Amino acid sequence: MFRRECLLCQSRTLAEVIDLGMHPMADTFIPASRLSDADRLYPLIVDLCESCGQIQLRTVTKPSERYAEVDYSYTSSNSATSRRHWTEYAEVVARETGLTAGDVVVEVGSNDGFLCAEFQKLGCRVLGVDPSPAMAELARARDVATVTGLFETRSLEDVVSRLPARPRLIAANNVFNHSNDPLDFAKAVQQTLAHDGTFVFELPYWANLVEQGTFDQIYHEHVTYFTVTYAVNVFKAVGMAVVGAALVDYHGGSIRVFVRHKADPSTCSPQLAAMVETLMAREKGDGLFEESTYVAFRGGVRRRRDTFLERLYHLVNDGRAVACIGAAAKGNTFLNYYKLGAGTVACVTDASEHKIGKYTPGTRIPIESDAVLARYDRLCAILTSWNIAGALRKNLATINPRIEYLNPYGDHEAS
Repeated sequence: MFRRECLLCQSRTLAEVIDLGMHPMADTFIPASRLSDADRLYPLIVDLCESCGQIQLRTVTKPSERYAEVDYSYTSSNSATSRRHWTEYAEVVARETGLTAGDVVVEVGSNDGFLCAEFQKLGCRVLGVDPSPAMAELARARDVATVTGLFETRSLEDVVSRLPARPRLIAANNVFNHSNDPLDFAKAVQQTLAHDGTFVFELPYWANLVEQGTFDQIYHEHVTYFTVTYAVNVFKAVGMAVVGAALVDYHGGSIRVFVRHKADPSTCSPQLAAMVETLMAREKGDGLFEESTYVAFRGGVRRRRDTFLERLYHLVNDGRAVACIGAAAKGNTFLNYYKLGAGTVACVTDASEHKIGKYTPGTRIPIESDAVLARYDRLCAILTSWNIAGALRKNLATINPRIEYLNPYGDHEAS
């Protein structure tokens, strides 16, 4: 089923941004026991609402298929980089929002509970909400109370009934963009948050994606693609206000947005408050809400693909082995769009025990530990987890110092 209307303003004036072809769920890694099962493939097409500037996927997919049919494999604590980020996040957000010991924190999309546990260390009472049964179990093993389900108005009673008080902080990181109904998600925040509370969310920034050409951050789990302008519009529609924003060096460039009830006169620090207008002006200046901008964007994505594949197949014909580093959702968008399978890529490596031994969706490449790279004398590596490229290269240098790195994404790769 296709979306024919904007999820925010219901306009039908939708213009195509890019069509990446047929893709499986990018964050669903396949266990060996289900290797012969066929993937469900859906058109991965992004549209721009020419009326309000909202950016969304055309194809409608079910949350149950994304998070519950196969055990969800992404964990928010899967790398030292991630753990440092979320520890710092808890400290910064607690300071900016004035959290004190005993305050209630709800994290939507709480995953394995790592961030909730960081807020617990600060003396807060926490509750996680996550649709993945597998992730909820990992969170409970951390002693993080977790409701298994979606955060939406029709299921709020199950969340609110578990709270000792209204939350002074609701956090939602890399999850707001997963909602099939962002207006309902915003309404659920408005109905749950304490009158003096703050909603803070963080996710990849669409402006960075367009500037860098990082199409691989597009996948079926990401239903909408955020600008600050869009955030202001969606919360205005439910009677709330964006009071602060910040650029964050995570996932290749993210935005962190602070939202409060309009009746709450308090605001963020002057720097965060000023950044709202600054980023909205940048978005307009970059032409992010104009169809013409995306002619160049999709042309650049296709040219980079063609140039890279020509080079890659030359190296393969010369006897080089190829491996991808990082079993990431964005890596699966890359592999499926470039049509690279197990016949070309020997393996994808990862450090997560929840991914090793599984296979990539659509392309069926085995996922192994980084240690297997030591066996190759002539190896070309593609950093599919390019957002942590520096840490990966440092680690891999101790395993195989002879690796030649290939960069299919352009000049944005971290060093």
